[in-house]
Amino acid sequence: MKAPKFTKLFQSLVEMPERATFELLSDSEAFERTALKEHPTRPSYAALFQAKALAFLLFDFDDNRLLSPAPPWVPNVTHFSELEACAIASSNDGRLKSFVFDGSRLMHLLWTPTENALAWNIPQVIRDFIRANPVARVVIIAGGARDEGPLKNTASGFGLSDLEQRVLISTITTGSIRAAAESLNIAYGTARATLVQAARRLGQPNTPALVRTIVEASFGVFPDDAKSPTLFSEMLQITQRQAQLALLVVSGATRHEAASAMNISVPLVKKELELIYTNLQIESAAELSRIMVEVQALRAFARTTEGAPGFLDRAIEPARFAVRPSTNELIGWSDYGPASAKPILVVHSNWSCRAVPSELLVALQKRGWRPISIDRPGFGATSLGSSTPDNPFEQAVQDTLHVMDKLRIEKFAVIARAGSDFVRILKASAPQRVGAVVLVSPTLPTKVSRKRTGIMGTMKDVFQIDSLIELFFRIVCSQISLERVEMLTRAIVKGASVDEALCDNPQFIYDRFRAVRPFSTGNFLGGIYEQGVISRGDFAFPKIEVIDWVIMQGDDDNHNSLEDVKAHWSTILPQSTVINVKGGGRFLTSSHPQIIVDQLEAMTKRGTRKVNSARRIRRTHLEPQVDSRQVAPNQ
Repeated sequence: MKAPKFTKLFQSLVEMPERATFELLSDSEAFERTALKEHPTRPSYAALFQAKALAFLLFDFDDNRLLSPAPPWVPNVTHFSELEACAIASSNDGRLKSFVFDGSRLMHLLWTPTENALAWNIPQVIRDFIRANPVARVVIIAGGARDEGPLKNTASGFGLSDLEQRVLISTITTGSIRAAAESLNIAYGTARATLVQAARRLGQPNTPALVRTIVEASFGVFPDDAKSPTLFSEMLQITQRQAQLALLVVSGATRHEAASAMNISVPLVKKELELIYTNLQIESAAELSRIMVEVQALRAFARTTEGAPGFLDRAIEPARFAVRPSTNELIGWSDYGPASAKPILVVHSNWSCRAVPSELLVALQKRGWRPISIDRPGFGATSLGSSTPDNPFEQAVQDTLHVMDKLRIEKFAVIARAGSDFVRILKASAPQRVGAVVLVSPTLPTKVSRKRTGIMGTMKDVFQIDSLIELFFRIVCSQISLERVEMLTRAIVKGASVDEALCDNPQFIYDRFRAVRPFSTGNFLGGIYEQGVISRGDFAFPKIEVIDWVIMQGDDDNHNSLEDVKAHWSTILPQSTVINVKGGGRFLTSSHPQIIVDQLEAMTKRGTRKVNSARRIRRTHLEPQVDSRQVAPNQ
């Protein structure tokens, strides 16, 4: 099968970067017009789902269900018509249906002909089954809130206690706090107080908002624009006003707050809520939260995308969440463990998210380290927050320290692949908390990076035009697939022998895919802001003085030359060594992880010697004072 390509202009950058550079430098305004004309509107983005959040049922041309992999919670039907008969509401096109099967609570399905489903982001096992069998119809059922696995993983990822997890999950699966209390054989007051405590822990105003947060995260990462009243009105067959009210309620608004926001009376809010509950056959705002998220998930899943970002796997990508204290926005992070090991923050670049390369992860854990990685604001699962083009780092520092505080980690080492600008700000903001640091292939401002090789050289020139930074982020991120990531990576490293060999390793390509695919949700403004800092080169970084930092740079890196890295970073960190990794390319964290960890441990020892030396100096200074006091009475 022919590998999918990017859209025309970006594909030309991949295949013929020198020609694109010539066109850009010859007439930058014409190049910009061509680029913007090819992509005049914002592309649609995908949702990135947890592996067990959705169920897939397959039916043949005679409407018979085929025996395909499916979790136990899905309805036990033999024909699609049985599901249709249970429907209580359908979207305008009839593809999305809300139904109640065999007396169970409300569920949702989305169906499509097989040829459409193959263009969607469906699991490989389902895709293979479709190709091997006469499948006519694919049915996707939202089930994240009906399978305790994803819910429990998510609730624990937010740091909720065991009791909080059990009460919350039971409330979601039974539909009300009272039913949850009966199910768990605890008092209603205990259940209610437990949920109040859980909501407070996550910074949520009440139980409906808490349920929405947990259920939404249990599905995965959604695009930012997947929550419009029009969407819910059309898919749930409720009025636009009812959809707007429902969104307010599940976000935590009280009836009085909702009435004020909608400029209607409180009695009218009560009446509209009663109609919503009746139409959807539910009894509580908590259950409304679950339903809204399930519909949102199906809608996000069905959006047309140019790529297939795949599914999240908790075994490979241990998702954790924190909530910003002041705004209740989410921070996505991962703790690879073990908890007893030495903590190290692994910092991602501005063109990737928090997934740690497999080779580096193994090397760190074997040497007694505990890798922790955090999506910076506007990356992956972390909200943009207060980040701006002029200051994309302050919010990231706050998030990092907040996560480390939650983990009760006072001091931590750092490995950063290209994310060196952020690490400088982090060290300046919290000097006592940042330990030894290894900067791998560190960032260079475009104006001091003279190397122009292949597509990386072209992109440096392209990114001198502000509007094209966002444009090309959008182009790439709306078309992410494993095949395209491999194509782009091979173009980036062309001519660098060590990195070219890496590209023949499927695990390396998959690591790259995991690191960039969260951008497919459209949450990538952080990357754009940081690229702007690199391209402009005018950010006022504070001065830092360190002795336990080391810079590692490959001499076969297509992006930056060893000479430029030495010249730039030796000025910034005069007491730090720039190490030449001979033959090393752009991806040292995958090609040379052992050398990186060796340097990390050397810097850790160096920092320890510095502390011990300072202690000796302090003791030498203080001891004579103690001695003089001891001998004074005898004089």
